[in-house]
Amino acid sequence: MKEKQSILRSLCSFGDMTELFALLDKKISEIENAIAHTNDPDSEGLFDQAEYYIGLGFVAAQRFMVEAISFSKLEKGSAFVIGARHHPSVTDVSAINAAANYWKHEVEWWQELDKLSKRSERTLEQISLVSGSDHYRLSNLLYALSERQGVRVAYLLPILRKWFDIIETKSRALE
Repeated sequence: MKEKQSILRSLCSFGDMTELFALLDKKISEIENAIAHTNDPDSEGLFDQAEYYIGLGFVAAQRFMVEAISFSKLEKGSAFVIGARHHPSVTDVSAINAAANYWKHEVEWWQELDKLSKRSERTLEQISLVSGSDHYRLSNLLYALSERQGVRVAYLLPILRKWFDIIETKSRALE
């Protein structure tokens, strides 16, 4: 199984994700600078722009998590309940997964918010439970996950590293 673990570790490299997160954080920083220099950032769409780039970061994190699970011996459902929590009923990685799904599917929900599927409602619930907000959901979730350090997708890296280490260890134990 040593070979399988080497494949898991090499396929789930943090290098590309770290580089992408740096690019996204640079853009988020530029948007924050613009927000600081305007009287009405909301009507100028600056908060929405930040949400867009933050959402891209959550989707990249989701891809990493799915890769890790796919090359481990764990089931997806059990892998998402592993790790740290910012809310008793939601792990950090399940919140990240929900945020990525939210970003990808939110546009589909605009027409009929009162008719969301149970799965979509659960996605919104997980995000809200951790973020404590129903406004600018992705920014507030990222802020909560970062231990209120700020709004940078790079703050997801330590969460993902710790979770990956657990996944790798549990996968080895299933040998």
